[in-house]
Amino acid sequence: MMSSSRAGQVLKGRRVKVALRDLAKLASVDISTVSRALNNDPRVNPERANQIRKLAEEVGYRPRPLRSKLARSIGVLMCSSPSSPLVVNNFLERIAWLAQRSLADRRLHVNLECVPRSLPAKLPAVVQQNRVDGVLIGGHPPVELVAEIRALGMPAVAINDSVARLNISCVRSNPQPAMRQAVLHLAARGHQSFALLTSSMEYPTVLARHHSYEVALREIGIEPKPEWLASNLPAEITGGREGIRQLRARGELPTAILCENDWMAMGVMQELQHHGLRVPQDVSVIGHDDLWICEQLEPQLTSIHRAEEELVTKAIDLLMEQIDGVATPSPREILVDGEMIWRQSAGPAPDRLKVRTDAERTTKSSDATDSGMATT
Repeated sequence: MMSSSRAGQVLKGRRVKVALRDLAKLASVDISTVSRALNNDPRVNPERANQIRKLAEEVGYRPRPLRSKLARSIGVLMCSSPSSPLVVNNFLERIAWLAQRSLADRRLHVNLECVPRSLPAKLPAVVQQNRVDGVLIGGHPPVELVAEIRALGMPAVAINDSVARLNISCVRSNPQPAMRQAVLHLAARGHQSFALLTSSMEYPTVLARHHSYEVALREIGIEPKPEWLASNLPAEITGGREGIRQLRARGELPTAILCENDWMAMGVMQELQHHGLRVPQDVSVIGHDDLWICEQLEPQLTSIHRAEEELVTKAIDLLMEQIDGVATPSPREILVDGEMIWRQSAGPAPDRLKVRTDAERTTKSSDATDSGMATT
């Protein structure tokens, strides 16, 4: 950590206000550590916290004061990477639209800002200048960015993230009930091998789906196999196709494949067709999000419906509680359960289907014989 005298020399002659980022750089620690130290968070070593507070006093750091009058305006921050901008990330696009509509219904002005995930992340001017009453955040924001928002004393709620990662209130979709239903239903129809295709496990929602998948399999006595998991795939059609190629390279293809989203599931169906495999006769496929296109595919795609409007509504409710001063001091995490929507892409396991088909043929043959005897 830089000494206060040295910090004073560094800042001497600078006619700018010391920001939280400056203080973190001078202290040689993360922004989140500075924020916690200034807010007397017990997770910071007491000696280190005292050093940071003393340094803040020496260099003249002052947190931005809160306004006495509300602006009736909410910031909606959507974070994305250059490889997956907001314009092609359908989930963020839908969340931004739902937030804008819901906030407008409450007669609140909306400031929609696209923020890059790359560091150093820069707060939009409307937040830095305290021109909004609070912010909704989506798209897996950098922890450092959220720490700056917290240091400003700005009410904030994240969508599809976790309290453990951001230390602010979050509303997240909960895949566990639907994932459990999917696995149990398919197991009852003869399936014994289940693949899971995901993008990066760094995302709390992806991690939750992986955990739910493993819990559901173990509940029916099936130990998840490492070769059944294909992760770090693009969360789009190409990711589904690549996932199938990886699974085939490892050995026998599982008879049921669960995908992170519907786009990935579409890629799975394309790749299976390319290899002469049928859905669901050879492989059952399940997506996630229940997009409008699911019913227009052939076969129609079974998917886990994510209640996106409920996610946004609950997040806004949490944010307004903070703005109105009625929220509890500790961050809250609210889970919104998904729902299975069964369609044509999920069916019996191939062996079970063969047994049923053979039985149907036997029945038809018997009926034909009986009919012939009756005619005679």
